[in-house]
This record gives sequence, C-alpha cells and structure tokens, in this order.
Amino acid sequence: MKSISSADLERLFEEARKSDRKRSHLLLHASHADKVQRLCIGLLEGSYVEPHYHELDSQWEMFVVLEGRLQVTVYSIDSKEVSQDFYVGDGEVIKFVEFKPMEAHSVRCVSQRALMLEVKEGPFDPAFAKSFLF
Repeated sequence: MKSISSADLERLFEEARKSDRKRSHLLLHASHADKVQRLCIGLLEGSYVEPHYHELDSQWEMFVVLEGRLQVTVYSIDSKEVSQDFYVGDGEVIKFVEFKPMEAHSVRCVSQRALMLEVKEGPFDPAFAKSFLF
C-alpha cells in the first residue's frame, strides 16, 4: 500500500518553491518501466508548462486538479493557433482533462498553488517525453 500524507504534499510544494519552474513532481509509480505512470505535481502561481504534445499513439495523458486552479490552452498543431482556452479546478465546472496523443496543450497555474494528479500510459521513454510546439 502507498499513502501520501499532508506532510508529503507540503514537502512537494516546498520543493516547488525552490524550483525555477515553480513546480515539483512526486512519483507514485515504482519505475519508468511501469505500464501506468502516476504522479502528483505541485505547482505555484505562475508555473507554466510550455505548449507541447505527445507524438506516440500510446501517449494519452489525464490530469485531475485536486487543489487550486489551472489555465489550460489547447493549440492546433498545424496552425499553432489557440483552439481552446479554459480553466480547471477549484470553482470551475471542469475538474479533470484527458488529452489524446498529438493534442498540443499548455498549462499555467493561476492560483497561489495547485495540486494535480497526472496519469498516463507507460513505460516512460525520455526520448519521447514531449514534443514542443514552438
């Protein structure tokens, strides 16, 4: 059994405070070889995940916002223009998002802090982690 305590999550946010990217990951899976990759991501206000997509057919990803509020922007890969822009999390109708492979997106933390649970198919291959749109 694995459990995550409030203290574990506070350490995650403390690590995010020390990071230039204003975010930190807590891996819940045992290995990059696991069939399902699971992680908690703590983000601080202003943290920005650049527009990217996942090019392999197996690279869907889903995230659930457990705390805070995120702005999600979806882009057309061909034109690189914004096709959707919406908020997810506290006070919003949308609480989780699932992206298919080749759906370009970015994420920005717009609350003081946010906590998301990300789930994606493994194994994780750093060579195909993400392709940047710009």
